[in-house]
Amino acid sequence: MQTIPIHSAEPAAGCGGCLSGAGNGPVCRSMLGEACAAPELTGPADALARLLQALTPLLGAPETSGLVRALHVQDGEVELRLAVRADCGGAALADSAFQALRGLLPDTDIYVLPAR
Repeated sequence: MQTIPIHSAEPAAGCGGCLSGAGNGPVCRSMLGEACAAPELTGPADALARLLQALTPLLGAPETSGLVRALHVQDGEVELRLAVRADCGGAALADSAFQALRGLLPDTDIYVLPAR
């Protein structure tokens, strides 16, 4: 399992955003355990369950980790939206999630988007 460094600090309003750390680099609020909105899930229930199960070792359980904002599954395409910005470790998380999804869905267009 790959470890992605995500720094924590006292949160401001909102979920999954970043603050400027005091000399420690970017700080992400999504790992503090604050309540985040439930992820938006669309698509066949069996496909969603299989993909979420594959992503859980990387991102944690989507209903508790706050790292998954949305997962949309349709014929030939999957879109995963993360709650962590690219400059807060989201780029590495997105790459890891993409590789996990690619292993399950080799003939599917896969889009993994960190937060903006």
